Amino acid sequence: MFFFCIGLPSRFFEWCQAVTARLVEQVLGPVQDIHADMLDQFAAQAIGAQSPYAIVGSHQIVGPFWTALAAANRRFVLIRDHPHHALANLMVRHGAEFLEAARVVAKSCASTVSCMSLPGALVLDADRDAADPAATAAAIARHFGLAVGEAEIAGLLGPLAEAAARPDREERLSWWQRLDGAQRTLIAGAVDPYGARLAGGELGPIVWERDLFYMSEEPPVAPDPPASRPIDITGRPRYLLYGPYITLPPGSWSATVALGFSAEAAELSYIVDVCAGAEILLSRITLQPGEERVVEANLNFSLDAPDMVEIRVMNERAAFDGRLALGHVVLTPAGMIRPETRSYFETVLGV
Repeated sequence: MFFFCIGLPSRFFEWCQAVTARLVEQVLGPVQDIHADMLDQFAAQAIGAQSPYAIVGSHQIVGPFWTALAAANRRFVLIRDHPHHALANLMVRHGAEFLEAARVVAKSCASTVSCMSLPGALVLDADRDAADPAATAAAIARHFGLAVGEAEIAGLLGPLAEAAARPDREERLSWWQRLDGAQRTLIAGAVDPYGARLAGGELGPIVWERDLFYMSEEPPVAPDPPASRPIDITGRPRYLLYGPYITLPPGSWSATVALGFSAEAAELSYIVDVCAGAEILLSRITLQPGEERVVEANLNFSLDAPDMVEIRVMNERAAFDGRLALGHVVLTPAGMIRPETRSYFETVLGV
């Protein structure tokens, strides 16, 4: 039997997962921890499980795994928290490097908001539920049909008392004070738009800064460096820029890719495309900059399930000179109406 915990990688998630494990152990017996974001990961670990009971934790559930969970109508716990608390947890307590933490939290935000409306979800909110550990544990037990009394809950919460479900003020501030202006801008674009959606509002445009992408140089270097500077396009046709392998929620999207070209690079033609998962092509256009040295490539695509997205830029023929630079990528949910426009409609039409 599997008990799913899905959500942002915050201290509250870790606490909820630990509580779920203790509840299952109290009622059913020994339990095993599994972490899986994709269906093949889950299948491999489930086959090798040594216990009939397992806690399945996921921060970035995507693709067929998300679809299967939705179709099965299986009960699970969905843990919501502020994205900054998840970043602080990864960087301060787990020692994650900044870009790694930003990628994980951006993916996790997309997966978490994608699960909010699935049947079978017990949605736990850190701001609301972390303050009453006993009530939260009791809610988890009821949701999974585990018969545990108040005294038993109090007993199993005892050993978890030191694993505080919320970061203290020093932890919340220390990670932010380490960041420079460019890092804060990256978080504001890739992570912060999800804060409103996690709180029940709408999801606005998402911005992926160039540092989240990679570039393929000639001769090749390993690993490919981040696209934080212009790339020399000299050499064979190849995918010059690619990434960021970050999840987006299901729905229709518009991607605007801002690119800059040197005079030599502007004479060539380029392919810009969007892929999901295992290189499933979603959209493709051809660019011929010519006299346009700064170009915005616009691509429209749809996702049926939350999935990792890759955007690529390729030169169509060999280049003898020239440089290309990525500015950023803006992802806009299709049909998004600006707040001021919505306010106007409410005022004049009462809608």
